[in-house]
Amino acid sequence: MESSATSVVPEKNTRRKWLELLLDNPVITKELKGRMRGRQGFILLSAYLALIGFFIGLVYLFLSVDGSLSRNDPGYLQIVGKIIFSTVVLLELLMVSFIGPALTSGAISSERERQTFDLLRTSLLSGRALVFGKLSSAVVFLLLLIFTAIPIQSMSFFLGGVGMAEMVISIVMLVVSIFFFSALGLFFSSFTKRTLVSTVAAYASIMLSFIVMVLLFFFILVFAGVASSTNTFLSGISEEVLGISVWYLFSTNSFFAAVASEAILVSDQSIFFTTNGMLGTTSLPLPSPWIIYTVFHVILTILLVMASIYFVNRPDK
Repeated sequence: MESSATSVVPEKNTRRKWLELLLDNPVITKELKGRMRGRQGFILLSAYLALIGFFIGLVYLFLSVDGSLSRNDPGYLQIVGKIIFSTVVLLELLMVSFIGPALTSGAISSERERQTFDLLRTSLLSGRALVFGKLSSAVVFLLLLIFTAIPIQSMSFFLGGVGMAEMVISIVMLVVSIFFFSALGLFFSSFTKRTLVSTVAAYASIMLSFIVMVLLFFFILVFAGVASSTNTFLSGISEEVLGISVWYLFSTNSFFAAVASEAILVSDQSIFFTTNGMLGTTSLPLPSPWIIYTVFHVILTILLVMASIYFVNRPDK
């Protein structure tokens, strides 16, 4: 009896210790109180909901012009529900990609501008706690934005056509996007001395990723064209390689991953795999785009957080 009791107590103490470390982080408390007490949080939240409500109103008005909604056609109502749900998710992904870097691109560089960064480093607060505190405060605020849009998104549940699988996929993609874009802005803020520089660098990296994706797409097309024009072994596998490469490349984009995952879920009734790529069917099953997107951005987020901790702990020159 005594040995079992003593084995339970350390486990509870360990869980309590991790919970206290998470909740007692002074950076999280300071950032959340400062963001929610000021006008910036209220204005950003109101503008976010107003923008989503405006676009959903336009979509609903456009779909109800022909009078199909008034006839209560179940099939048409389900289509409208899917369109409203997809529109809200795509708008949330777009807003997260813009708001996330804005919240964290000045998280650490602003401390250098106010000449308080050295005070933080001389305190008992570790570099890891500082990075996780800044990141967690931004993530919590972005999660608040997602949750506040649930009443607008609930219109799709009244109309029908949205299943549990679509809800889970959308939540996973949104949460991963929140962490990634917040970590991206924090990464540039960790080694720059000006908030303007880190903000421009964060948004420039997002735009550069789209440009690189398009350039890689054209490079793959050129490679496949050269390979198919020659009577070599490459001509037999060029189309297969092209389809798989383009699939993995475009699955790293949030909008393509969301739209393609929904299309696969509707057409193939599959959550995890498909054989219908962008350029036709393939002999190998391809992972659903939301899986590729999640794995890719989780790895990038971990690397960005580790790099941010390194730059925060590194002595300034």
